[in-house]
Amino acid sequence: MTLPDAAVRVGIFTDDFYPESGGVSRSIQLQVEQLTRAGHKVTLFAPRIKFTPPPDSAWEGLPYWRVPGTPSFLCSLPATPRLAQRIAAEHRLDVVHSQNERGSIFLAAQVAKAAGIPHVHTFHSNYVGTHRTTPLSSGLNSLTYLDWAGRWLRRVSGQGSDATIGFPSDPDAASDSRFARRDWRSLARLASAVDAFTSPAGYVVDAILDASDGSLAGRGHVVASGVADAFTHARRKRPRGEVTRFLSCGRLGPEKRVDVILDAFERLGRDDAELHIVGTGSAEPALRQQAARIQRGTVRFLGHFNDAELIAQEIADADVFVLASYRFDTQGMVLAEAAATGTPILYCDDRLTVGVSADNALLTGPDAAGLAAGMAELIDDPERLVAMSAASAERGRGLTAAAMRDAYVETYRRAIASRSSAVERP
Repeated sequence: MTLPDAAVRVGIFTDDFYPESGGVSRSIQLQVEQLTRAGHKVTLFAPRIKFTPPPDSAWEGLPYWRVPGTPSFLCSLPATPRLAQRIAAEHRLDVVHSQNERGSIFLAAQVAKAAGIPHVHTFHSNYVGTHRTTPLSSGLNSLTYLDWAGRWLRRVSGQGSDATIGFPSDPDAASDSRFARRDWRSLARLASAVDAFTSPAGYVVDAILDASDGSLAGRGHVVASGVADAFTHARRKRPRGEVTRFLSCGRLGPEKRVDVILDAFERLGRDDAELHIVGTGSAEPALRQQAARIQRGTVRFLGHFNDAELIAQEIADADVFVLASYRFDTQGMVLAEAAATGTPILYCDDRLTVGVSADNALLTGPDAAGLAAGMAELIDDPERLVAMSAASAERGRGLTAAAMRDAYVETYRRAIASRSSAVERP
């Protein structure tokens, strides 16, 4: 077993296409880079499909389950005992860290059990928030897979029977959906079957602890995802001028509500405004049709950027970064990235706290009218935008990848020490 002051040997498991699936994969990529740079030993386990191996750490591309043509969030590693036993035998690990609630969490649990090591899991997703945009499929998921997953993980891991699991008592935890309390109970059941769990969002950890009636206290930790050096090093190159540039960056899916941004931009109705949209996704054709109907201002779709430096520069050159996601994201990785580039932020989700403050960001109502009012408020106050830029840069300095790495290492070491104590206890 690893000593507290020694390098940690961690196996990181993900079901997503690595490294191009979005914020979760960017967070994992940064985690791998930072842990390796600090001298820890990382082995990444990811699906073989669209896999680009990390350059400086160990890795293994694994077989996967996926219906052809479906998105990355429906891809899953096969959680078979044979595969888990082989990984446990071939890789000397001190701790495993799963990053998705699909096959990876079950595979990591079996590897941990076979190797006698702790299992850490990160909840990146807010399942409760999906009911707002895809109610039918999300409701079905709540009643079937999500409800079943925690029960099965308890059987696979042999843990969780000591935890008290029920519905959260906080009324706000049930405000998003009729399924909300049920979803938090399901996530608490999953959390009870691992040695420690993290999330970049404090409200996720709080709701899970609430649903466990405090029995999981000590296992849950808030670890904000840090930003890559490309964002902290980016500097604005585009001169400030007569045209105010608003920017949206992210997956073009219904949950990101880019259609609301387009509606707000149309309501703004200004020829001295432009909207840049970075990203691709299932909603893109409908969004392009919507944008074509806007008569004032300019809308440009820039597509998907693979290079972090290109994304960082596009954000740095914007006058205002706009995020319309509401009660869906956990951290909102792009908010931290926007802050790190020194870009003012316009957003509408009061639960998002990383990268935003009253000095660098404007919080509006979640509808198009609220966002349009925010756009109008900022476009006519260039001095405020300059001040917000400085405040964003200041806030972004605290969102380092090193801080994220150190928080994860501390979580690993606590889990290792706790497992060692349990083994040595008479």
